[in-house]
Amino acid sequence: MLAFIHIPKTAGTTLHKILFHQYKRIFVRHDTDGTPDERLASVIRQNKTQVIIGHFSANMHTLIPSIRYITCLREPVARIKSHYHHALNDPAHYLHHAIKSEKMDLATYVSSGLSGELNNGMTRMIAGVHDFHNSVIDESVLDQAKNHIETLFDGVILSEHFDPGILMLAQALHWKTPYYLRRKVGRYRHTDSSDNNLTCELIRENNRFDCELYAWAKNRFEHQKSLSPNLDTMTRNFHSANQIKGKVIFCFREVRQRLHLS
Repeated sequence: MLAFIHIPKTAGTTLHKILFHQYKRIFVRHDTDGTPDERLASVIRQNKTQVIIGHFSANMHTLIPSIRYITCLREPVARIKSHYHHALNDPAHYLHHAIKSEKMDLATYVSSGLSGELNNGMTRMIAGVHDFHNSVIDESVLDQAKNHIETLFDGVILSEHFDPGILMLAQALHWKTPYYLRRKVGRYRHTDSSDNNLTCELIRENNRFDCELYAWAKNRFEHQKSLSPNLDTMTRNFHSANQIKGKVIFCFREVRQRLHLS
């Protein structure tokens, strides 16, 4: 069974749609739904689930040992900037009111302690910490995140290298060609503070372990890429195909899926 840990602002919505085109029996859950327990595991098994998708941490394997995870990671400064602008511009976001009422700029936001998502959020989710928002993150948690990736994950896609990452994952999991359209791409006008070097350094300080995790994952990706000498050519061909016929195939799959669900 596959489980996609959707870390906010990492191109996860794009992968989310790809998964819906690859599998039929999908179960959606989020950490906000409550702590996973045996009852949840029983429902997932009874539904003959192929993929679990949602904003949840890597702890489902404690209930269903056969689970294999996948996720997307993103360069932490870019992720936090995107997180801020999304929350600022989306009234439905759970942090929107706090930002607007307190008139927070990016520097204030990242230092606010409003959410674990702003303080090593990727490491928290991959390590599967017990108390997501309040757990202290240290070297041991980073080591746990790395160990989970090495032992429990079938794939980690870097947002900045999405196409080669999705091709390697598709090959490993025997998917049909994973054509996609970019989903929820933020087009927000960045404020001056977003590009301020001091603000960027503040983001790095508050996300030290995410920075280390991302650098480690990037080195791991480069090693995996070196083992696939044809990957660059495959990526160029896929990118070209995805711009033209891929859009048509994607739309066809989308219509077929929606007809199936209706």
